[in-house]
Amino acid sequence: MTDLIDTVQLQEIEDAYVELFDVTLPSGAKVYIFNGLDDGSSNIYFPSKTLDTDDQSATYNKYPLKEYFAIPVSIEGVEINGAGASPRPSLRIANIPTLTRSISNDENGTADEETLYSILADEGLYKNESFLNTRIDYRRTLLSNTSRSTDAHPTAPPVEFPSQTYIIDRVASEDSILVEFELASPIDVEGVKVPGRVVIGRYCVWRYQGGPLNNEGGCNWPLNGNGRFFNEKDELITRNITSISTWSSSGTYAADAKVKTTGSGHVQIWEATRAVPANRDPTKHPSYWKRLDVCSKTLTGCKKRFQGNNTDDTLNTSFTLPFGGFPGSRKFK
Repeated sequence: MTDLIDTVQLQEIEDAYVELFDVTLPSGAKVYIFNGLDDGSSNIYFPSKTLDTDDQSATYNKYPLKEYFAIPVSIEGVEINGAGASPRPSLRIANIPTLTRSISNDENGTADEETLYSILADEGLYKNESFLNTRIDYRRTLLSNTSRSTDAHPTAPPVEFPSQTYIIDRVASEDSILVEFELASPIDVEGVKVPGRVVIGRYCVWRYQGGPLNNEGGCNWPLNGNGRFFNEKDELITRNITSISTWSSSGTYAADAKVKTTGSGHVQIWEATRAVPANRDPTKHPSYWKRLDVCSKTLTGCKKRFQGNNTDDTLNTSFTLPFGGFPGSRKFK
């Protein structure tokens, strides 16, 4: 960063200023674009902002190169003002759905609109209104910090100016050539509440096993319980799941009987609330069964699960807890 500042402070800069846009679509897919340069407008490569999450310990290609498509795009109004409302920049970009009706890609980066359209079509995005809530990471650097090929394998963070993040809030205007989007700060989007999370001191607000279930919340307790299963009072159910029989569709069960259901790596333990006739699947008949292996939502329960072991009641405090509450916010008398 210091070298970058020293370069731009020179009276004459023999380098080009490059604006890059990391676009995260509503589906979660990412597209990388930049405004094509005058000297051929070929695609360029620039390192990722973050470490490769697949192997952060590697010394080879820690920051993978991303290919940026060269298409007409510009942004205005990103100036930061200490007073008044947050800036709402304008992003102008080629009207891809319209332009791709008549162009053909020559595969050298001078007509990337068609390639980009193919990517968007795969995500089901055929009109500009579909881009609402898309995230835009606006990045800036000098051309000398980019690459024209994938031969480089960066092991250091990318050299760039501080980046800014915006959300596409609305379609401001469009014609057959360009579309203009109005951007907003992530905390200034309509419908967003601040704070994003309610501060609760004693109880965890994460959905139990929400991470492995559907990437919801911060609880990443595995679906197989790591072999340990507890009830809502943090009482041990079992450390040996084979001791609990699997539910059978032909079986009948007395009240308080315990069974397990399995599937896709998920093990759940159920207790009968009354006599259960045959063909009463625990996952579909809550009037007969209650889920037994649930969370107490307390810090104690989090410790037992994430810091416990399969032999005794001792805890290993070196394991981090993904507790969703704020214990330090509790009041003490």
